[in-house]
Amino acid sequence: MMIVSLVLSGCAVTEKLSINPAGDGRSDLALSAEPFFIDVLNDFQEFSDTKNPESVMDKAVSDIQKNLQRGTGTSQVSFTKTGERSYEGVFSFSSISSLLSDLGADPDQSLLTVKDNTMTFYLDLENYPQLTKVIPFLADKNFEPFGPTYNQGISAEDYLEMISFMLGDEGPDAITSSSIVLDLQTPGDITAVSGGTKTGPRSFRFQFPLLDFLLLQKPIQCSVSWKN
Repeated sequence: MMIVSLVLSGCAVTEKLSINPAGDGRSDLALSAEPFFIDVLNDFQEFSDTKNPESVMDKAVSDIQKNLQRGTGTSQVSFTKTGERSYEGVFSFSSISSLLSDLGADPDQSLLTVKDNTMTFYLDLENYPQLTKVIPFLADKNFEPFGPTYNQGISAEDYLEMISFMLGDEGPDAITSSSIVLDLQTPGDITAVSGGTKTGPRSFRFQFPLLDFLLLQKPIQCSVSWKN
């Protein structure tokens, strides 16, 4: 089982991936967002000339659902809006590679790979566009000004000053107190880790500040290996 928790200025995403020995599995997804985060993005959306646009979060979830439903390696896709700013989803997949492909990743994507009982995650400015294909929300014109593509070379201090100007005094604290966490339960005993922490015989955690993701001044990477 792999649990991915993303806290983004009041937006929390938790994904539990249960992987079977054959490589297929199931994903349970839950997403909720605080009013501050939603209000900020919706304020930017109001400048759009789109008629009757979906809310930012509704569109982000809808894009993921449509990609999965169109995919050939995913099935039993079901997403539900459980509250004004919360969602739940569940789907089955035939393999990790087919899942990423169905989400829009290129066949030769380098973000997340599993080979010879080793899982590797790698993200930098060069392959960041691969991530925007998997998570279309990151390429949304309402979010792009906050991401690494628009802020290459900017210092953390200058970035947070910009955030304060754009989002108000709550913005910098919301970002600096947020992090991205990857928890992985491996099918065999762990033999090696890099960039993360072994938290048990078959459990691994990778955690990094949200600000590192928003700026991508250096690659974000980790790997974990396990026995058969």
